[in-house]
Amino acid sequence: MTSNIAARLEPTRNAVLGLHRALLAAERIAWEAMNGRIAGNAEFLQLAIHDPWFLWLRPMTALIAALDEAMLDQVPEGQLKLPALLATARDLLRPDESGSDFQQRYFEFVQRSPDVAVAHGVFMKALLSALQ
Repeated sequence: MTSNIAARLEPTRNAVLGLHRALLAAERIAWEAMNGRIAGNAEFLQLAIHDPWFLWLRPMTALIAALDEAMLDQVPEGQLKLPALLATARDLLRPDESGSDFQQRYFEFVQRSPDVAVAHGVFMKALLSALQ
């Protein structure tokens, strides 16, 4: 049985995952342009985890983990955490050329990658729905 929290968060979580995937794909292209082709997905995973190039994406990885944890929360008090978690997602995933390091990089990718821009739109739609 899916909890009310999980049902409410699942579209947002899926949208954040899609956005993360789009950002990783765009960063992979940029990394390969500078450093040469990555041999495979296992090597790319290691780079995404350990290479400083991808370090800026860690706040988003932490957000995904927080969403996953909240979706597993079966206690009624978990509902009280939802507004703060959704606000964190909204604040982090706000492209802003004058914002935090993450928001500035995110702004660049939304501007230059159609896939990221589309994924951002999907995220915003899911977030607005979860906030209602």
